[in-house]
Amino acid sequence: MMRFDPFRDIEELTQRMDRAFGAASTAPARLAPPVDVHEDETGLELTLDLPGVQADAIQIEAENQTLTVQAERTYSRREGRTAHRVERAHGVLARTFSVPAKYDLTKVEADYQNGTLTLRVPRSEAAQKRTVTVRTGGQLEAAPKTVDAPSA
Repeated sequence: MMRFDPFRDIEELTQRMDRAFGAASTAPARLAPPVDVHEDETGLELTLDLPGVQADAIQIEAENQTLTVQAERTYSRREGRTAHRVERAHGVLARTFSVPAKYDLTKVEADYQNGTLTLRVPRSEAAQKRTVTVRTGGQLEAAPKTVDAPSA
């Protein structure tokens, strides 16, 4: 059974219209690379497809619980060649993700291999699962008292 995806249908229609009216220009476009997001007890793992992108052309920024990945895939135009078809996407690839506060964006790790970027976002220390020991017999210590010193 095939599922109806209106966004895919719209994207396919747009691509057909572009091809029909010759919009296969070499101007850079803004593209959203596909991503898989997985979560386990240690954190998030985001996997983005960035084929044809050089590792030094990838920028990753983390700020205010937002993670942004941006890269550029360039079109290689050579003198003396005529392009009859330019179907491979090129331009700026960008994705922005809102990351819940339970993840620590100061400790993001990134690995790029064979056109795939993998980002690992660990859970924050406060959000880590902990085991609490249950004591019996009133063994909890009373909270320390704060005493104000006389002013001099």
